[in-house]
Amino acid sequence: MIGAGPGGIVTAKVLLDNGFDVTVLDKYRQVGGVWSAGGCYDGLANQAARRLFEFADLPNRLHFADAVDTQRYLEHYAETFGVLAGVRHGTEVVSVRPLEGPGRPGAAGWSVDSRPTDDETAQVRREEFDHVVVASGAHHHPHVPELPGRASFHGTVLHSNEVRAGTLTGRRVVVVGGGKSALDLATRAAREATSATLVQRKVNWMIPERFLLGSVGYKWILFTRFGEALLPRYHDPACVRPIDRLDERVKRALWWLITRDLLFSAGLNRLPKHLRPDRALPFHLAHAGVIPRGYVRAVRRGLIAAKVSAVEAYTGQGLRLATGEEVTADVIVFATGHRKVFPFLDPSVSVHDSAGRLRLYRGIVPPGADRLGFVGFRQVFNNIMGMELTAHWLARHFRATLRTTPGEQEMRDAVDARLAWQEQVLPGSGGYDFGPYDIHCADELLHDMGLPSHRAGNLLAEYLLPGGVAHRYRGLTRPRQGE
Repeated sequence: MIGAGPGGIVTAKVLLDNGFDVTVLDKYRQVGGVWSAGGCYDGLANQAARRLFEFADLPNRLHFADAVDTQRYLEHYAETFGVLAGVRHGTEVVSVRPLEGPGRPGAAGWSVDSRPTDDETAQVRREEFDHVVVASGAHHHPHVPELPGRASFHGTVLHSNEVRAGTLTGRRVVVVGGGKSALDLATRAAREATSATLVQRKVNWMIPERFLLGSVGYKWILFTRFGEALLPRYHDPACVRPIDRLDERVKRALWWLITRDLLFSAGLNRLPKHLRPDRALPFHLAHAGVIPRGYVRAVRRGLIAAKVSAVEAYTGQGLRLATGEEVTADVIVFATGHRKVFPFLDPSVSVHDSAGRLRLYRGIVPPGADRLGFVGFRQVFNNIMGMELTAHWLARHFRATLRTTPGEQEMRDAVDARLAWQEQVLPGSGGYDFGPYDIHCADELLHDMGLPSHRAGNLLAEYLLPGGVAHRYRGLTRPRQGE
C-alpha cells in the first residue's frame, strides 16, 4: 500500500479483513496524507458536515472539522482496526516495477524500492509483493504554472501546500486560483496580510453550508438519490433508475430554483456580477467546494481584491494579468491544483492518455496490468465514502470474485466510453473526477460486486435521505467471507 491517507488506511483495513497481509509505506510522519501536519497548508479545514467525513465502521460526529481533528479521526481509525501497526512512516517509494514472468505486467507480482523520506543518499530497500495499491492521493504533486519572468520577481512563490503559520502575516499576498483552497487562503490573507488579492481565471460555483436560505444542510440537497436524479444521466445504464429519466424541462426548472437559492444562501448575490459564475447549475458543479466563512464579507469590505483574469507573467513587483493590470505582492501563492502523476511507476504500465487523462477501469485498475490498483482516483463529493467502496471492489478484484471481470479490450472500451461522457458532462475532470455522482458511483461498484444498491428500509428514505454517506454501506465485507 503506497500512502497512509484516507484511501490508504481504509483499503488496508478492508484488505486485512479479507485475509491479506498488508504493508503500508508512507512518506509522512503520521497517517492522514493531506490531513497530516506535513501534507496540508496551515488552516486547512474539512468541507464535510456531520456524518459525512467518516468510514462505515467508525462514526465521526465532527462538523466542518479542522485538519488537526480530521487527522486525529484518521489515526484513531487506523489504530482501532489494526492498520497503524503495519505503517512504515517516513518512507518514500521510488520505484514500482513488475516482476519478470509470463503474462501481463504484474502477473508475477511487483518489486518495490523505497528509502527514507528526504534522504536521496540512503540505501534503497527492495521488496517483492503480490499486489500493489497506489493510494498516494490526487493532491500529492503540486502544479505551479510556468510563467515568463520568474527571475525578475524577488518575492516568495509558493504552492498552497507550502503555506504554514506566519507565511502570510504582514505581507502583500496574491493568491492565484479559483477553487476551495484559493478562496480559503485569500480569506485568511484578508485577516493576516497587509493586502490580499485573489486572481482567478474563471469564477467557480461555491456551495453554502446550508441551502433554502440557511435552513437545510447541503447534504439534504446534493447527497440524495433525488438530488442526483437532476444531474445529466449517468454513463452506466445498469445504474440508471426510472427517477433518473426525469423530463429535461423539469430538471432545468429545478436547477434554476436551486441556482437562485444558492446565490442567496451563499451570499454570492451580494457580490458584483463578474464575481459570480456565468452559467447556471449544474454546469461545473463538480468543481464546487464549500464557500469559506467570511469570504463574501471580506470581498464586500474590500479586504480581498478579487480579479477575474488569466495570469501572463511575473514582474519585478508581482504579476501581470491578461487584462494588462499588474498586481503587487511580497508572496504569490499558487492554489492551482495538483498533477495526477506517479513518478515511481514503471513505464511499462501506462495509466494516462496523450491528453494526460487517467485511463483506469472504474477509476481503479489499469486495463493492461495485473495485481495493481489505485484508490482515490474515482473522486466524488464524499470522497472518503468513495474510497471505502473502492477498497471493497478492489479486494474482490484481487480475489477474482467480482460478479464479472471484463477482458483487457472490454476494459479499454469501457474507459473510452466513460471518458467521452466525462468530457461532455464533467469537462476538465481529468478522467478521475466523478463530482456529484456519489450514489451512482456507489451503485456501479455494488453492481459489479453483486450486492444490492438499495440501502434504505423504504422508498422515501432511499430517495430523499442522504445516501452518499458511508454508514449506509456498513458490513460489505461479511457477505464475501463465505465465498
